[in-house]
Amino acid sequence: MDLRPRLPDETHRRLRAVADESGNSLNTELLIAVEEHLERRRTSAVRAIARKAAKRDAELLDRLSK
Repeated sequence: MDLRPRLPDETHRRLRAVADESGNSLNTELLIAVEEHLERRRTSAVRAIARKAAKRDAELLDRLSK
């Protein structure tokens, strides 16, 4: 897949600085950023589901804990 993201100049500069500092290519740093973002989104979604279940089942969970 050939993807050519259009980044604002400042974002490109910052990404280039991180890539240079870590010894990675721009592509590698972009991939790392995307993967980290997707992991945070998944983690947030799982936490939201757990909060919803805990709220829905609060009475039952309270009784089970006694």
